[in-house]
Amino acid sequence: MMFGFFCLNSAIYFFITFFPSYLVKERGFDLLKLGFFGAIPGICAVACGWLGGYLADRAVQRGASVTKVRKTAIAGGLAGGSVIMFAALVPEAWMALALLSIAYSSLTVAATGIWSLPADVAPSSKHVGSIGGLQNFASNLAGIFTPVLIGVLVDQTGSYVAPLAVIGAVSLVAPPTTCLSWARSSP
Repeated sequence: MMFGFFCLNSAIYFFITFFPSYLVKERGFDLLKLGFFGAIPGICAVACGWLGGYLADRAVQRGASVTKVRKTAIAGGLAGGSVIMFAALVPEAWMALALLSIAYSSLTVAATGIWSLPADVAPSSKHVGSIGGLQNFASNLAGIFTPVLIGVLVDQTGSYVAPLAVIGAVSLVAPPTTCLSWARSSP
């Protein structure tokens, strides 16, 4: 749980910290374009987060295994988030925005599953807060280290190719480890 949330927030913190700089420095956006087009991935992410949570709840209500629903949302969302690595490689800004929108939207679907885990796996309601606190501790470590790593990589390489590749790779490492670590567990 902690590792999965760390990986998720590694990608999310790119959007929180370096996404505007990426659009301005790498894609040549001025402030007007940044304000208008830069909102697209966030709007898509909000909509997909809501939709992902709704669909997960519906699946569970219809009898699907809670464990399978959570694993699917988390692993699928993190895997989808890995397309962020291609955003720096495409030639056109609209292609990069499309990939970033897919990545951010996928990550918010993963977040719906991750945020549900403490209540799902806690042995009793008395432990939900403690488990959630540990999970959030790990996720916020990503919020500390990822912006520093991105800044160093951009400074050393002069581009966003390496930072986005690292973030994409981190997003790809999480799904198999998430599924393997929960192979025998169920809420």
